[in-house]
Amino acid sequence: MFDTIATHERPHFDEYAAIFLLKKFGENKFPGISKARIVCWNSGDGNGVGVKRSVDDYEKEGALFIGVGGGRFDEHPVASGERKQNECSATLVAKALGIADDPSLEKILKFALNNDIKAAASPFDLAYITKIMHQRYPDNSDKVMEWVMAGLEAKYQEQDSFFNEAKKEFYRMAKIEEIITPRGMLRRMATVVSDDEQINKLARSAYGGNTAIIIQKKSSGHVQIFTNQHYGLTLYDIAQILRLAEQKAKGKIITKDWKVLASEGKVAGAEEWFFFQAGQMLLNGSLTATGVPATKIPLEQIQEIVRIGINPNAFEPKFSSRCKRGICAVSLIKGERCPWYEFGLQRCRKIRFEMRKK
Repeated sequence: MFDTIATHERPHFDEYAAIFLLKKFGENKFPGISKARIVCWNSGDGNGVGVKRSVDDYEKEGALFIGVGGGRFDEHPVASGERKQNECSATLVAKALGIADDPSLEKILKFALNNDIKAAASPFDLAYITKIMHQRYPDNSDKVMEWVMAGLEAKYQEQDSFFNEAKKEFYRMAKIEEIITPRGMLRRMATVVSDDEQINKLARSAYGGNTAIIIQKKSSGHVQIFTNQHYGLTLYDIAQILRLAEQKAKGKIITKDWKVLASEGKVAGAEEWFFFQAGQMLLNGSLTATGVPATKIPLEQIQEIVRIGINPNAFEPKFSSRCKRGICAVSLIKGERCPWYEFGLQRCRKIRFEMRKK
């Protein structure tokens, strides 16, 4: 039975990650480890591992050493050998437990290794904040341990949900189609009815086929439209059509100005939709805006709005032959207006601009 996990004073993120893995996944291989106490080893007290007793001696008595002592979970160089190349305590533990290839742990292990080998850290990442937490609470290692473990657990749960629940839900529920985007490129669009908070991330990743546009409808009726920024797609025309459609669905048009309809944030009359321009997202409510009413636009209509808005070569069917020749019928046919004129699409405005120049 293992009742102790020992590491050095002020453990780094790497050692904390190794301890997290042992406590969460190590019970079968190391009985008792999930409830083992954590002690910080003072390497300068003259009684340390490798001085009077070996790591193996301590392990036989139920103590595992992490990042110290030159044992199997210490990657540092010792007198009897060189540093374990491309390893850190966390990766060594993961391999010993047979979980090194678990995709849910991939980011945690990669981050721990990169931080340990290259000392790479940004001022707001978990490894750096772990360091300054020790500075803030030098005599309260339990407080730091609790904080770091909570962060690791949250990250693991996020990744586990991503690779299991979200992935399964996406492939079970998503309707995939190829749509025409700028420059005539065919891209994947996914429409999915799901409450999973990570499903849009999954769809945009390689695990979801690098989907370009995701339309997600929640069980509450709220709809969100996401883009994969890798493709550089924009939603300005979609925002204009969508906001007009929302106002029509409510029976009252307040905002018609095309520039306003394409603006960031909310617009009068279509407050249901928030346009986040930096991320090119159209959000009918969100985790931080739960009180927003659900859209009145049917999902099928939203899909068609996206198809029209994202394809610069799409024109109103009745007038498309003229449009494609650079002729806007609005100014030529008296008494008959193109129903798409009110959208103020960039492609249409460009045609009229060129006509005026001539």
